[in-house]
Amino acid sequence: MGKIWKTYKSSFILLAAMIIGGVVGKFWGEGAAILQPIADLFLDLLYCCVVPLIFCSLTAAIAQMDDLSKLKKIMGTFLAGTLITGTIACLFMIIPAIIVNPGQGMVLDMSQDISNASGSMNLLAMFAVDDFPKLFSKANLMALIVFTVIFSIAIIKAGEKGKAIVKAMNDLTAVIVQVINIVMKLAPLGLGCYFAILIGKYGNSVVGPLGKGIVLYLFVVVVYFIVSQTVMAYIGAGKNGVKTWWKGAAAPALTALGTCSSAATLPVNLLHAKKIGIPADVGDLAIPLGANLHKDGACIIQILKISLLCEAFGINYVTPENIFLSIVVAVIASVVMGGIPAGGYVAEIFIVSVFGFPTVSIPIMVLIGTITDAPATVINVTGDTGLAMIISRVVHGKNWLKNSRVSQA
Repeated sequence: MGKIWKTYKSSFILLAAMIIGGVVGKFWGEGAAILQPIADLFLDLLYCCVVPLIFCSLTAAIAQMDDLSKLKKIMGTFLAGTLITGTIACLFMIIPAIIVNPGQGMVLDMSQDISNASGSMNLLAMFAVDDFPKLFSKANLMALIVFTVIFSIAIIKAGEKGKAIVKAMNDLTAVIVQVINIVMKLAPLGLGCYFAILIGKYGNSVVGPLGKGIVLYLFVVVVYFIVSQTVMAYIGAGKNGVKTWWKGAAAPALTALGTCSSAATLPVNLLHAKKIGIPADVGDLAIPLGANLHKDGACIIQILKISLLCEAFGINYVTPENIFLSIVVAVIASVVMGGIPAGGYVAEIFIVSVFGFPTVSIPIMVLIGTITDAPATVINVTGDTGLAMIISRVVHGKNWLKNSRVSQA
C-alpha cells in the first residue's frame, strides 16, 4: 500500500481535490463562480509555460536530428494516425447512436439565435502570423510550431555555429520543466476550483431534452478512453508500454478535465511524455501538434451533434451516405476547431452547410459542445501521448521504450 501511495500520490491528491470541488459545485450551484480568480491564476500560470516550452523543446529536438528524413517520417505517421484514430473515434459514437437513437422524441427550443457565429475559413492562416511578436501567443500555437520547425532546420544548416543554440535550448527546456513542476503545486487548488465552477454551472444541463444524448456520450467517451489509450500504448510498446502509460495518466487527464483546455494541459502532457520515455524528437513535436490537430474527443462530439440534429429535423441519419458524410465532417471539423481562430463556429457552420440544418441549430450545437467539452478534452489530450508512442515505434523500432530506459539510467 505504501508503494502504491508513493507512486500515485499526486494523482490521488488531484482526484480528491476535483471530487471535493465537484461536491462544492453541486451544492453551491452557480455561486461557485466566485472561485474563478483562483482557478484562473493556476490556468494563467500554465498558459505562460506553453509558448516557451514548445519553442525551446521543439527546437532542441529537431535541431539534434542527424537526418531530416526522420522529421518527414514523424510528420507522416502523425497525420496518418490522426486520420485513423479520428475515424475510429467516430465509429465508437456512430454505432451506439444508431442502436440507442438518443434524439428520439427530443423537442428542442429553436427560438434562440446566436451572434458572432463567424470564423475565417482560410485554413492556411493557421500556419503563419503577420508580425513576429504574435508568434508568442497561445492563440497562434500552430504558427509557432511551423516557425519553430523552420528555425530548427536553419540551425541544422548552420552547422557548427548552431550548436550553441541547441545547447541553450536544451538548458532552457530543463529550466521550464522545473517551472512547470512548481506551478503544478497549485494544481489541487486550481483544478478543485475549476471543477466546482464547472459542476455548479453545467451540472443540471445533463437532464432535459439533451439528457439521453449526454449520458450516451459520457458512456462512449469512458469506453473509448480506456480502450483507445490501452490499445495505442500496447501497439507502441507492448505490455510495458500500457503499464507505463497508465502509471502517469492521471495528471494530464485530470488537468484536461478541470481546465477544458488542450493548451493549458500541454505542459503537463509533455511532462507525461518525458516520464513515459518517449524520445524527445518524437514527443516534443507530436504532442504540441496533437494539441492543435489530433482531437478524437472532438470527433465524438461532432457525431453526437449530427445524429441528434438529424433526429430533431426529421433527417434519416442511418444511411450510408449520411454516416460517411458525418465521419468526414467530424474529422475535418475537429482539426479545424484547434487550428484556426473561431474554429468552433467554423465547425458548426460546416456541419450546417453539409447537412442543411437551419442556422438556429447553431446554439444547440454550441450548448452540446460546452456540456461535453471537459471529457472530450481528456480524450484529445491523452490520445496525443498514445499516438506519440506509436510514432516512436515507427521511427525508433519496437525496442524504443527499453532503449529509452537504458539511456535514462
